[in-house]
Amino acid sequence: MNRDAAAPVRTHRPARGAAALVGALAALLALVPAGAARAGGEVPTVPVAPVVSALTGDTTGDLSWGLLPADNDHGTDRPNFSYAVGRGDTISDTVVLTNHSAQRLELRTYAADAFTTTSGQLDLLPAGETSTDLGSWIALGAGTVTVDPGQSLDVPFTITVPDDASPGDHSAGVITSLVQQASASTVALDRRLALRVHARVEGALAPTVEVSDVEVVHHDVANPFGTSSATVRYTLTNTGNARVVPAESVTVTGPFGWATITGGDGELPELLPGSALEREVAVTGVRPLGRADASVAVTATAVGIGGGATASDDGGAQTWAVPWAALALVSLVLLVALRGPALVAALRRRRAARAAAGGGRAAGPATSTSGAVPESSAADPAPEAGAAAPDPSALTTDQLEEALERARAEGRAQTLAERGGREPEA
Repeated sequence: MNRDAAAPVRTHRPARGAAALVGALAALLALVPAGAARAGGEVPTVPVAPVVSALTGDTTGDLSWGLLPADNDHGTDRPNFSYAVGRGDTISDTVVLTNHSAQRLELRTYAADAFTTTSGQLDLLPAGETSTDLGSWIALGAGTVTVDPGQSLDVPFTITVPDDASPGDHSAGVITSLVQQASASTVALDRRLALRVHARVEGALAPTVEVSDVEVVHHDVANPFGTSSATVRYTLTNTGNARVVPAESVTVTGPFGWATITGGDGELPELLPGSALEREVAVTGVRPLGRADASVAVTATAVGIGGGATASDDGGAQTWAVPWAALALVSLVLLVALRGPALVAALRRRRAARAAAGGGRAAGPATSTSGAVPESSAADPAPEAGAAAPDPSALTTDQLEEALERARAEGRAQTLAERGGREPEA
């Protein structure tokens, strides 16, 4: 796979330097794709929406232009500029600039260091920010060029490698810039189009990467029988001197290595030396078994001239993965199992007590032979003949005392009847 064949990268950056550019809109930067073919004479361009032109005042035409490496001793049909150099070397090359617009363009040309953003996009330092690496080694023949409609012209540049240049990969971009300012406004738009430049300085190539700041966050699930998810975050830094393409593997594992789930995107964007990626990986299908162990493993392969060497690093983090929904369900089941029999027994006793109390109230009053109605019998009627006697074990203390008092009253009434209604003499 040709790693130089990268897709166009567009970023927005504010124009700098002049007071009139305060609050500038984001500038447009596009790195011409490595796979830009010359077949049919097409040159990669950046289409630009109609704006008020600071050059001609034309607001009707689209502004676009394209860049390609010139065909020369360094190669033909090149996607970008790539060199193997030694300390103190001088390299001369040329950019072909083509105006695809219907109006003349006046473009600024300069070089700037390249870097990989934390999201994985290739970017260049903004205008006005000083380059300290390959961007500072590049000198263009002209600071400003004027290109007529449909015209192509050569823009030469020279790379002078310092005597103390560090071995390994150095990256930059040759940039063409068009700054436009809307009338009666302090806002300007800086549109930039660039070609990559890579230089590998002779010496030991040492690709290394570092995985750091690993953390894992577990996300609960409402379904007690379902799986949950986790988010793994980490930082990947190219600590070596080679351009690399990393490949990641992210796993989340339960206790004792149970229920291992793998996530991640596999191959990641190219990472330049000194740059870092901030990764966030979502892993689904996680079993909440109390603990979740996240592991990150990265293998990086050097690309470009003489590439192929690899480097690797890994890291990990842990978090609680408590199955709250399942625990709530289990707690409910245990509560029912432990308290259920006692609740049922209490309910049965209450029903029996109510039945006994209702049977006592429904019984008729007891009468004596003389027709007198004992006070206790009138207050507490005896149960009907043939009615089932209440279960003493199901009666409360008050009900038992009441039944005993009633039995005593009935006994006294029967004794009086047998004696003709006379109380025994003292």
